[in-house]
Amino acid sequence: MTYEELKNQNDFNVNLNYSFNEVAILAPSLDAFGGDDPVVTISKSEPFNYHPRDYRDTMLDLEDWREAVKLAQELALTPLNERGKVINHDWIKKAQRTLQGILGRG
Repeated sequence: MTYEELKNQNDFNVNLNYSFNEVAILAPSLDAFGGDDPVVTISKSEPFNYHPRDYRDTMLDLEDWREAVKLAQELALTPLNERGKVINHDWIKKAQRTLQGILGRG
């Protein structure tokens, strides 16, 4: 499975930029503030590394949570170089260029 295939799942909200090292499958939260909570996180840098989270504070039922975990497992079992689009943080490159320019090494 690729990142794009995971993102195109109609039943789930997928955040490819959840954190620097993780992709998250999100579900609507039951708390008073709304928002989304992660139900599964998948490592961007380590193969086979995914973490199911507690779904009871979200609107997901058990079957939907199991489906989310299956999707996460499928992505985690896909080798990193076959996951498709590499998640690239352009702001890091821009910051490096700016810093090099400031230091006179541009």
